Amino acid sequence: MAFLITLWRWIRATPRRRDVSDAVAVLVVGLALILADLMPTLTDLPTTPVPAPWHAIPLVVGAAIMLGKRRHPISALIAGAAVLAVDTVMGLSLGVMLVFIDLLYSAALFASARAVRALLTTAAAIIASSALAAWVASGDPRLGFFIGLQAFALLATPIWWGTSVRQQKELADLAHERAADAERFALLRQAERLRDERERMARDLHDAISGNLSAIAITTEAALARPDGGADRAALLAARRSSVAALAEMRSMITLLRAGDEPELAPARLSDPVELAGLGVAHGLDLRLPSRFGADGLPAAIDQAGFRILQEALTNAARHGAGGVEARLTDDDGTLVVEVSNAVGPARRDDAPGYGLEIMAERATAVGGSCRAGPDGGRWVVQARLPAVKVEPADRPLAATTPGEPTPSGIRHGDHTTREHHP
Repeated sequence: MAFLITLWRWIRATPRRRDVSDAVAVLVVGLALILADLMPTLTDLPTTPVPAPWHAIPLVVGAAIMLGKRRHPISALIAGAAVLAVDTVMGLSLGVMLVFIDLLYSAALFASARAVRALLTTAAAIIASSALAAWVASGDPRLGFFIGLQAFALLATPIWWGTSVRQQKELADLAHERAADAERFALLRQAERLRDERERMARDLHDAISGNLSAIAITTEAALARPDGGADRAALLAARRSSVAALAEMRSMITLLRAGDEPELAPARLSDPVELAGLGVAHGLDLRLPSRFGADGLPAAIDQAGFRILQEALTNAARHGAGGVEARLTDDDGTLVVEVSNAVGPARRDDAPGYGLEIMAERATAVGGSCRAGPDGGRWVVQARLPAVKVEPADRPLAATTPGEPTPSGIRHGDHTTREHHP
């Protein structure tokens, strides 16, 4: 049984094999009927009976025509109709009728939509004309109805069957296309989520690690620059503290990535007094969050974005600026304003362009706020305005601002909005 099933699947595996097997099956059945001497038995029309073996000739020709029914369905049907006409004169065998029915079905299934409409029109005309001709010739309407019913069974049934299968195939193809479109859409959404995650990881790595590494470089440089060449204990302690903080940040990110869910270590936030005080101590500042935005006073996204923007702005000020740094966290009618300023320092040879300003602008824009940076009267000012309530992300470019656009503090931005270092 398993062998027969495997053989059947192999025979019907491709369209070409199915066409060949259909032709062979009709030929075998037709030859069996001829050998059983079952013709002519299908018509009362005037015919010229011939010996049964002669019916094998139109049967073989019809089976050969069936091999081209898929590529040339209408031509095959016309040729099959000619064979049927010849076989009808000889007595109309069952085998040739099976050939013609199969060709009708194939034409309805494989021909173009225009050809199928023409086929339906032609079949309807033949059915009606045959019924009318029989009625007129015999004068008996019952005979006309009977002839019309026979013509309908011969012509309309295979056409209806073929069009029905054709419609089901078209519906199946449409469903397959929709499923493929849905799969492509899901892949695009997955790629977009992965891209967003990579961008978020890049921002977090930049803000969490580069700031601490910059602090290490600055403090160690200060220690090495002492005239007596001795080590500055305070600078080395600051370098150690920054390195430990960098390791802690990295460990938190690794925990998040490995867990694939909420991290065990919460990200730093402005509303965390310990984190805010530690950031202030690292830069010699007394940072305080307005009381309105105290514990649970800020949405989580605003809370985290504000801390990262403040952290990056202070890092840039310490790395590129000169003199003391000023930082303020204020409440502007429900909008959290983060502002950091310091004197513009001299450009250094190792001040390579980075992504700090761009990332700060991206963070602010993602939560519905804005971040602007630029020179203002000899000082470099970074000002971020973040809404106190969560809003949908603005659909606008991530750039901080357009060149020459004034900020609320009177700062105008030029080419420096896309550079990490001061001019």
